[in-house]
Amino acid sequence: MDLELRHLRILLAIAEAGSLTRAASALLLSQPAMTTQLRRIEASIGLPLFERSARGVVPTRAGELVISHARDAVTSADRIRNCRLRLAAGLDPVTVGGCSGPILSHLTLHLPAVLSNPVSFLQLAATGEAMSRVGDQSIAAGCLVDLDGFGTTPPDEVVVDVIGREPLVVILPAGHPLTRERRVDLAALADETWILAPNDTGCDDYGALADACGAAGFAPRVSPHRIGDTSIQCDLVAQGIGITLAQGSARARAGVVMRRLTGDPLLGRHLLAMHRESPLTGARTLLLDLARGAFDTRCVKPG
Repeated sequence: MDLELRHLRILLAIAEAGSLTRAASALLLSQPAMTTQLRRIEASIGLPLFERSARGVVPTRAGELVISHARDAVTSADRIRNCRLRLAAGLDPVTVGGCSGPILSHLTLHLPAVLSNPVSFLQLAATGEAMSRVGDQSIAAGCLVDLDGFGTTPPDEVVVDVIGREPLVVILPAGHPLTRERRVDLAALADETWILAPNDTGCDDYGALADACGAAGFAPRVSPHRIGDTSIQCDLVAQGIGITLAQGSARARAGVVMRRLTGDPLLGRHLLAMHRESPLTGARTLLLDLARGAFDTRCVKPG
């Protein structure tokens, strides 16, 4: 694995925080994802860079040397960023939009540092709306999330790249008997009521759920409530109104528990969509690299 700037920032964050947990929080990563990234970095270098203890981590001698060079490299990159920002004063601003999730969050944090154009971000409620805005060029690029096999066909003038596929998880009330299981069989949820998001022209949530439940031997009972906000969904689940689905990378909230489904019967797709005449066409590779980096570090893999 070739080290990238994001890997160097991870090393600096760990060294500054003295703890993998605190460094993960500062970079908006999960602690397991941070640990995985550090292992990959150390495997690439061939030496341990930190000594672990109950009180945290401290750099090894090799780690001190690598961190010193990493600090120089990141400082140089920041200077380049400032130069680009000054040059960007004469460039047209662009807007990147999309559905809530780790890809949009990651781009919001890191894209302005490497993009010449001034960039703003717009969170959109639905995949269909995001696809429509990419198509009419009201946004320069879109980060979309749909369900594998139940998404919409993009317009001819829109190019869509699949960043990765992530298993959906079921959100249960904290006291539900199935929370004792590491994974939940979909068939065990046959008597539950499902809370779904509002109808989305870009993603057939009900069709995907009905297909998976049908394969498990039952038809899902769906609540009349159509709620897209995850926080409200979790409040309803916590009160026993029903259960719902979420991206595998979603963060747990008080009163509910998230569990993967046995066999991962429902997969979410993280997508990057761009009009063929988008002002960011020349930066497409850059956006894809950032999006894939976010997926690799923050999303759950099938299996």
